[in-house]
Amino acid sequence: MIKYQIAILFIISFGLHANPILDESADDILRATRLSRIPSVIVSLEERAILKMETNDLLSAREDLKKAIQLKHAIGMKESEGNASLLLQISKLESRLGNRCEANQYSHLAKRIALRIGVNLGAVALDRAVVPDNRKPEGCIEVSWLKE
Repeated sequence: MIKYQIAILFIISFGLHANPILDESADDILRATRLSRIPSVIVSLEERAILKMETNDLLSAREDLKKAIQLKHAIGMKESEGNASLLLQISKLESRLGNRCEANQYSHLAKRIALRIGVNLGAVALDRAVVPDNRKPEGCIEVSWLKE
């Protein structure tokens, strides 16, 4: 039984790694891919990031999540539940990497999106206080690759 599980995991991971477009930068993906295919590329990046997190390849998983977020922004899904969910995922990942400052910033962005669009992302929606737009954790450098 374990051999079958390993074989399935290998086949899935090979299939996700076999797509060379996923290894490109977000800008290159946008140039090389039709707009209608971008959502499926985002899903593939998310799936690949989950597999990488399961194998403790956290830095590569972070890069895949960053690309997915950048692609969502590029196609106009910045204020979406899916983007807020991705921001929460990358927040958890940054926390596992020991980058608490970045984790707080991603979590804060996810909360703001959830509050603006009125979705329940678990504990995010419980905090109904008005979140000022210019707030960021003290002593933290702003996440430079992600601009609101």
